[in-house]
Amino acid sequence: MSAGGKEEAVSRIYDPESRSGADWRSAPDWRSALYQWHRRVQTRLGNAAVLWMARRWQRMPTARADRIGVAIGTLMRRVSPRHARIVMTNLRLAFGGEKSEGELKEIARACYRHLGRCLMEFIRLSAMTAEDIKELAELRGLENLRGAIERGRGAILLTGHLGNWEVAGSRVAVEGYPLSVIARAQRDNEITQYVRQTREAMGMRVLHREVAVRGALRALRNNELVGILLDQNAGDEGVFVDFFGRLASTAPGAAAFALTTGAEVLPTYGWRNADGKHTVVIEGAVPLVQTGDRNRDILENTARYTKIIEEKVQAHPEQWFWLHKRWKARPPEEGGGVA
Repeated sequence: MSAGGKEEAVSRIYDPESRSGADWRSAPDWRSALYQWHRRVQTRLGNAAVLWMARRWQRMPTARADRIGVAIGTLMRRVSPRHARIVMTNLRLAFGGEKSEGELKEIARACYRHLGRCLMEFIRLSAMTAEDIKELAELRGLENLRGAIERGRGAILLTGHLGNWEVAGSRVAVEGYPLSVIARAQRDNEITQYVRQTREAMGMRVLHREVAVRGALRALRNNELVGILLDQNAGDEGVFVDFFGRLASTAPGAAAFALTTGAEVLPTYGWRNADGKHTVVIEGAVPLVQTGDRNRDILENTARYTKIIEEKVQAHPEQWFWLHKRWKARPPEEGGGVA
């Protein structure tokens, strides 16, 4: 596909939210209202189901939980055609020039199965001991984290929604290092509280948007760890850097924190192995670009971090969160706004 064709796809691909390709925003008022109502109901039912499972399935045996997770993932793909279309759209944008449609559909199916298993692992996390977590996930590169802490400026764990990011964070946290994670609050307060409590049970401190900057800077200046997921659309607040060959709005926080505090940025990521267990890797520090031009340095460092995440997704494409509209915000040279 040509570059022009790709950008055309980006500009129109997230607009259609129906099989007919019609934009719900231009539909009659009653159709638009019905569409929004359907989305709200679907979201509330999904959240209610998660909370119901969380209260009952915390101690479910691993093998059974894994089977149920695969079934949940398969069901998720079928009950929300809208998200299934987003997944395929993103896969075509990322791999359309190198993988066949059949290969992309198989990645999509595997992605959903993987996410269902991730959900069941998250539900079971709060009932796990530190030894259970260590048994579930092998940790490599701990010496890189120790080295950063010994140098006294804290460390930023650069990560994304790859593998089971909740397991990866928990695996680092059970080593005993204070870890703060920057996270978006969910629209459902009960889900937000549940996720927060589960992370805190694993030893993490959750920093939501209203306290994220202040809390992250305090943690780094106290020589602690801050985890940042840098692979989602940042809208108007982001900087545009390359991700799979096209510009994507990306949060500048990791670069800004590193430039302000001198904290090392350590790529930290994981993946699920064939036996169902996980491998989590902490890599050495990414060299920090410091030219004296802060805006330029933020852009360059964010581009470097995003390229690292892309490389990890390339290695395990079926284990990334393709349900998110990663290329939704568009840069000013493409007319700005959202795709």
